[in-house]
Amino acid sequence: MRPSLLWFLLLDGGIVLLVRLAFNRPAYERALEVSGNRLPPREVLYALLAGTAVIHVGEALAAGRMARRRGLSPRGWRLQTFIVGFPSLRTLRRAAAA
Repeated sequence: MRPSLLWFLLLDGGIVLLVRLAFNRPAYERALEVSGNRLPPREVLYALLAGTAVIHVGEALAAGRMARRRGLSPRGWRLQTFIVGFPSLRTLRRAAAA
């Protein structure tokens, strides 16, 4: 079972955009111009990216434990949850209830 493709596009697209803005100075400067200087400093983007990584790792570990307890593939659920985050955990809870 997988969350909707929309979740993957929305959440992972946001992460890709965050990575690009954080690590690509020309992209950040263009976005800054377009937004009217309404972007946070790149240091804040680095922190957001690090926080996102920590949250996704934590969710993935929780998904692996939850899947193992329910007799499902922990490896697959960990990977999926690391990639998409909370929608995968919701799907896992629903799969376990069914």
